[in-house]
Amino acid sequence: MKHRITIKPLAYSLALLAMTLIVSCKPSQATAERTQALNNLETILNSKDFKIDIHTALPYTTRATTQVLNQLMRNTGNTSNRITVSGYDITFKNDSISGQLPYYGEQQLSSGSYNGNMGIVFNDKPQSFTLTKHKKRDAYIIKFNINDTKNTVETYRITITVFSNNTADVNIIPSHRNGISYKGQLISNE
Repeated sequence: MKHRITIKPLAYSLALLAMTLIVSCKPSQATAERTQALNNLETILNSKDFKIDIHTALPYTTRATTQVLNQLMRNTGNTSNRITVSGYDITFKNDSISGQLPYYGEQQLSSGSYNGNMGIVFNDKPQSFTLTKHKKRDAYIIKFNINDTKNTVETYRITITVFSNNTADVNIIPSHRNGISYKGQLISNE
């Protein structure tokens, strides 16, 4: 008795095997690229010679600030809770951190004079500086406290999450004003 092998089931099996091999190779390439990007990010952050170029301000808005900002932002393409900005950054150089950022929000406690500068300005050595790897994402978290350069009373708690694609989320909690967040891009100075 002759055995006949049909080609169709064999072709389907080979096609399925080939697709499995192709699909299984792709994630390992992606994993290797992600690991390399995370290692590059760690190297830049440990160099302490980089800046974060700020391109978006995300104010914490109350009803009052929403009304004022919506009037100011009319016909600009911005809203009270998302404002496009340029020319602002946070610079890390050795043990010092400097930044000059716009501020949109409300003052909560009287802290004296802002000397005509209502923005967030700092240039000092930070206190309580930590750099940790994010537990669930391909990112690093930088946390520190720093004093305002222009206002002797105001201090800031700053948390920066830098992702492996070099984007950054910056969250600033001032001691006497509402909090504000920013989005930016990590740029190495090397």
